[in-house]
Amino acid sequence: MKRFLVIETLDQLKAISDSLRMEMITQLVKEEYTGKQLASLLSLSPSKVHYHLKELESNGFIEVVRTEEKNGIVQKFFRAVAYDFKVSDALLPSLQEDTMLLQEVMLNHLRTSITRLYNAPEESFLQFAEPQKRPPAIAISSEVKAPREEIRKWLKKYQALLDELGEMDTRYEARIKAGEMEDTKEIFYLVSVGFMTNERYYVADDDSLPDDYEHSPTEFKHLTDKVVVSRKKKGDRENGN
Repeated sequence: MKRFLVIETLDQLKAISDSLRMEMITQLVKEEYTGKQLASLLSLSPSKVHYHLKELESNGFIEVVRTEEKNGIVQKFFRAVAYDFKVSDALLPSLQEDTMLLQEVMLNHLRTSITRLYNAPEESFLQFAEPQKRPPAIAISSEVKAPREEIRKWLKKYQALLDELGEMDTRYEARIKAGEMEDTKEIFYLVSVGFMTNERYYVADDDSLPDDYEHSPTEFKHLTDKVVVSRKKKGDRENGN
């Protein structure tokens, strides 16, 4: 499977701007499936899945990787040709008019992350264990009210940090190949989705905890802040602290 597929035609763009097809590609990135297996996995009729598989195959997003005969019937096993997509700049005029593609790409990131989250080993989530046993992790969902220009400046800094992560990956792989380090087989998976909107959800009339509780201190600010709380000591409760 290739790293990237370049979307070069308007037909490809239209074919991928569909939530069901994006979900099918997500599954076919992970492993190969027949149409019948995919229909069962997605709780859909085989005929509906077959139609969408045909559209994805004809537009170059998936391919038949092997066939298998069962009870006299030849079964086709499909797999995605790549696990990431880039859009050719020749399609920019179409992208300016079609907002659905970016929405579907973002949704695909989220669907993939949910699948990987459920499939990750239990050891990935030992955030309340002893410090030396805690694997790197972050979970954050927030709303930030700020001018667009300031958000753009912040995004440039964040993108620089993502580039740094990519450099870490390249450097580590090179050291493994050179025999300088052992491959631990561990991967840090990160998904990021952010966009401007005009509706605020995270609003409360009262942000305080019940009187008997306080936030527990934690080094994982963006993961467990405001998640774990403890009862105040008796003296603090009596003093109203």
